[in-house]
Amino acid sequence: MNNHILTLDWSLELASDHPVARFAACELQRMLQRIAGLQLPIVAEASGPRLALRCGTDGDGFGRGSDSTGLILHGDGPRGLLYAVYDLLESLGCAWVSPDPAGERLPSYEQLMVPTQTVTHHPALAGRCLVIGHDFFLDTAADWIIWAARNRLNTIFIHTIDQRLALGACHLRRWRERRSRLLPLLRERGMHLELGGHGMAGLIPRRLFRTTPQMFRHNGQRRVSDYNFCPQHPITRQFLRTQSATFFRTYPEAQIFHLWPDDLLGNGWCRCPQCSQLTPADQSLLATNELADVLATINPHAWLGYLAYHDTSMPPTHVVPRTNVVLTYAPRLRSYAHGIAAATSAINVSLMQHLRAYLRYFHAYMTSADQRDGTNATPATSPVAHRVFEYYLDGILFKSAPPPLPAVLQSDLCAYRQAGVHTVQALMTGDRPWLTAPVNAYLFARLAWNPDQDPQVLLQTYATVRAPQSAPVLITSYQALTAAWQPVLDYTPEEQGACLTMRSSRWDLLAHPPQDMLDYITAPRPIRERRLELLASVERYLTEGQAAWATIHEQSQTDWAQVAAVYAEWKLGALLLRYIVLRQRLYVLAVQQVSPATLWAALLATQHSFDALVAWGQQYLLTPRAQANYRLLRLVQQLHIDAVYDRQLASSWQRVWLRIRVYCQLAWCLGHVIPI
Repeated sequence: MNNHILTLDWSLELASDHPVARFAACELQRMLQRIAGLQLPIVAEASGPRLALRCGTDGDGFGRGSDSTGLILHGDGPRGLLYAVYDLLESLGCAWVSPDPAGERLPSYEQLMVPTQTVTHHPALAGRCLVIGHDFFLDTAADWIIWAARNRLNTIFIHTIDQRLALGACHLRRWRERRSRLLPLLRERGMHLELGGHGMAGLIPRRLFRTTPQMFRHNGQRRVSDYNFCPQHPITRQFLRTQSATFFRTYPEAQIFHLWPDDLLGNGWCRCPQCSQLTPADQSLLATNELADVLATINPHAWLGYLAYHDTSMPPTHVVPRTNVVLTYAPRLRSYAHGIAAATSAINVSLMQHLRAYLRYFHAYMTSADQRDGTNATPATSPVAHRVFEYYLDGILFKSAPPPLPAVLQSDLCAYRQAGVHTVQALMTGDRPWLTAPVNAYLFARLAWNPDQDPQVLLQTYATVRAPQSAPVLITSYQALTAAWQPVLDYTPEEQGACLTMRSSRWDLLAHPPQDMLDYITAPRPIRERRLELLASVERYLTEGQAAWATIHEQSQTDWAQVAAVYAEWKLGALLLRYIVLRQRLYVLAVQQVSPATLWAALLATQHSFDALVAWGQQYLLTPRAQANYRLLRLVQQLHIDAVYDRQLASSWQRVWLRIRVYCQLAWCLGHVIPI
């Protein structure tokens, strides 16, 4: 007998009756059937050559070795055993770079020889989480769960909102409709579930403002019913407890709940005499603690997330977290041109300092709490301590086209590991369904397990699966797009200040159009001009990338058919970058007092690039709802062009007509986006 070559005499030996271990054995059985036509039985004790599957009680680490009777796969826990199975399959040539069928590579063997060398692997980050943040992605969540487990992600976070308009989250009712189908997929893979989002303010009914205005926040002048509330008013606290209890009981499947404050840059908390000495972070944690007390009585094994974000990015000064509260740090206003710990970015340096301050704060509190309780648990061993909520797959932040971030992802995940972060989460949201998953999804999953890997090697694997005969050229196209994005993403403190001080008007969107990252409408002239200089290299890189795609088309029609969706996504990124460059040129000319003819020509060029973005959606998005979501985000970009026309070129009647058109377009988009 040659115990290196699998034959029908072999069996899969599994003594464990754990459901995840059983699933691991069944998964290996199915895959061996697919790649080699071998239907090996699963037995409790083998009498001949075998692949032995063994596991401990807990942990994601795994190993592989051989003995005189075959191969041994061992997991620290049942989920680690599942990862050992996928690692063996990868060593045989399998790969899953995206959830769609074109992202799967399964080799075919007439004779299958298994590797016998000893390997051992442990995750760099104990928690590796994919955040599903839009109905489009919830619709395909089954595929994402299967893909996530195969790439060693161990947590799914369903990011929800309980409102009719859900632009960066899933409708909560959609989760209720789908959970009976999705929960079994999570459980058989041993995956954790997190649930929730910006739902804290929704626990307080706004109708109560007429009878009990003291429940609501004081804005420094009077009580108002918008945004958050007064966290210290006794009736507010009672509503928080009652309403959150309903939420926790309705969704017992979650291990970690999230009920965050409103998504605001600032000015959303209370300034009444009782709250005036409390920072936004103190007020947010005070309310979170109220909910945590309720959760402890309903589900003592669950945890509640406290969100450090925008005006709560620095730790509280007066309030300490309950023992079942876990930190969730979200550095959205960062520069993605640099790693989060890179000294070359003043913004990122500041955010990393804030994160470290939060880690020290939570560590000090958790350590003292453990000592009081007489336990030995620490944040390093706690299953849910220290989380970072990242935006590598955020189609809203990146205007529908997340840029490839191989070097930034590696740098970030190394920094988060070194800082002591337990879990890193990647938010996947946007304005449309992906045609194919962004490359960042695969890079994040693999680097979260081991950030010491070379991201270019991972890109090589990705490209080889996507375009086997043209992989080097496909890599070139991604490298060109990455380089083209670099000056766009190089966000500076001065530009951040312009964004943070921007106040929009809900009644006149043209006077104050909505502004987010990468939008620099209010920046002073020197900053606008410097930004335009930085963008001078964008077109050169896009030309290089387009040439690479032409080469793929010429080299292999088979590859081209497989990467058609990849090219469409790449093309959207290129169209978006060209629009950003031309819009920046328009911004510069708008403050240089050029002639109306020159400004008009620049505006028409920018409008033409915007129209190309709209045409992309009409070509590739097949459902009315997807097109309406896509157009809603495009409408914001149209406002950035129209604002220049409105202020400097339009006559009085043209300004009136412009506003009528804008609000008609907005009504159409919302009418198709908001579910009936």
